[in-house]
Amino acid sequence: MNRPEKNEYAEYYETYVSLVPAGDICTILTEQLNTSLKFLAEIDEHKANFRYAKGKWSVKEVVGHIVDCERVFAYRALWFARNDPQPLPSMDQDDFMTFSNFADRQLKDICAEFSHVRQSNIILLNSFNDEISRRKGKASGTEMSVRAIAYILAGHERHHLNIIKERYI
Repeated sequence: MNRPEKNEYAEYYETYVSLVPAGDICTILTEQLNTSLKFLAEIDEHKANFRYAKGKWSVKEVVGHIVDCERVFAYRALWFARNDPQPLPSMDQDDFMTFSNFADRQLKDICAEFSHVRQSNIILLNSFNDEISRRKGKASGTEMSVRAIAYILAGHERHHLNIIKERYI
């Protein structure tokens, strides 16, 4: 699956796509998962509840947010891959967090969930040929391609892990 052109996703997502190195995206997603899980396994439960400022998410909530986004974006990828013409709604990350229970869970359990969701997404993305990966759909009021979603997944995870490293650890 080739890197998407800039016209295959909203300008907002360039923040994420630009963080993805050259190479096979499914290999990148797999390597990223392994590296991230190793890093997150070193964070103890006390540190996982840390918030670097009032109103900011804890480490557990950031990882939970990554999991939520993996699910939402994978659904979008499947929807677009199957050529469904109906637009999909946006996701309000703050509402998702308000109604989540990540703060009540163990980081290791959230990481296990991330692992399973990411592995499932890699299998899904690997099933798409070039034609399918170029299919587009509309979500959050903007058009994006299946392959753009794969790159957004990788960049989104990298973005948030960078924030954890910079502001939490």
